[in-house]
Amino acid sequence: MSRVITLTTDFGTSDSYVASMKGAIFSVNPQAKIVDISHAIEPQSIRQASFILHTAWHYFPEGTVHIVVVDPGVGGHRRAVILKTPSALFVTPDNGVLSYILHELSDTTAAHSYPVSDQVARRVMPEGCEAVSITNKEYWRHPVSSTFHGRDIFAPVAAHLSLDIPFREFGEPVDSLNAFAIPVPFKDATGHSIGQIIHIDRFGNLITNLKSRDIPPGGAGVEIRNQRIDNTSSYYAQGKGLMALIGSNDYLELSFKEGSAAALLGARVGDSVKILNPPGR
Repeated sequence: MSRVITLTTDFGTSDSYVASMKGAIFSVNPQAKIVDISHAIEPQSIRQASFILHTAWHYFPEGTVHIVVVDPGVGGHRRAVILKTPSALFVTPDNGVLSYILHELSDTTAAHSYPVSDQVARRVMPEGCEAVSITNKEYWRHPVSSTFHGRDIFAPVAAHLSLDIPFREFGEPVDSLNAFAIPVPFKDATGHSIGQIIHIDRFGNLITNLKSRDIPPGGAGVEIRNQRIDNTSSYYAQGKGLMALIGSNDYLELSFKEGSAAALLGARVGDSVKILNPPGR
């Protein structure tokens, strides 16, 4: 049975790039099941691609093959890799797009990175995971364009994986992958939880790295850019104006009812967010 293949790119949909990748997949596996996660990643935004993939991949069937092509280094010396986890396969450039995946699978708490930094470093493979560098040209499309590895390398490799070709057939094993530090909340000197904005969605909602576990029972106030929200809400219709609530991926997000919180506050990725603990806590 053919595995599901997902696509995450910064290609948009006004050109033929996405269609060309799908054509390359169907040329190898005409029965492929392809799902688009997003093609609206900001151009060259490896960090955004990593976060979006992180919020979506859990919901696909076991064995799904995820292609990510946000690849500023295409044609250069960066590796193309396959990461095999206990439940999925990822076909990507080795440029940090797997950072959130590696972080969540490592079951460790990384030191906070503040402000957000896109600098990558080698990270040892989490337990139960394996990776290979994609060097076996037998599974590539030929000729290979130096500017479109998404079509000529990642797409056909993923298509062959979807047909259950063993992933070790695609190249040499590697014991580490490039990743950037994932920013995690911390406590300041007064005991307040400090987080930061890690994503702004198309509605202008500000997604933070604070989670439900960081909110005291009964709720708490939130402070951002000298604006205070008195308490967290349970759902969008419950609040008025600027509001804070736990979103569908368990992250605290700030929204502006019938508007954009990002535009209202002039907020950006990396801005600090503080949880104001109720008195006596």
